[in-house]
Amino acid sequence: MAKRDDKNQPSFEVFSVKDGPEDKSFFNRIGTAFRHKDGEGHTISLNALPVNDKIVLRTPKERLDEMRSANPQRRERSDRER
Repeated sequence: MAKRDDKNQPSFEVFSVKDGPEDKSFFNRIGTAFRHKDGEGHTISLNALPVNDKIVLRTPKERLDEMRSANPQRRERSDRER
């Protein structure tokens, strides 16, 4: 298997976010974002279009760390940075 370097790895995962009841949000992954070679921007590749007006970019490492955590944290909407 060929070894992949960071240049081929996405910088962010792209999510469409829908607000739900009781301060819960639902994230649907709709694409990825890749850093430009000059470091001055990103190219966003969408597999689907968002159904609302909110798109969130999250680093893959951030999500992996949350999933690997022995005690995954559920954050309230009011606790999240916007």
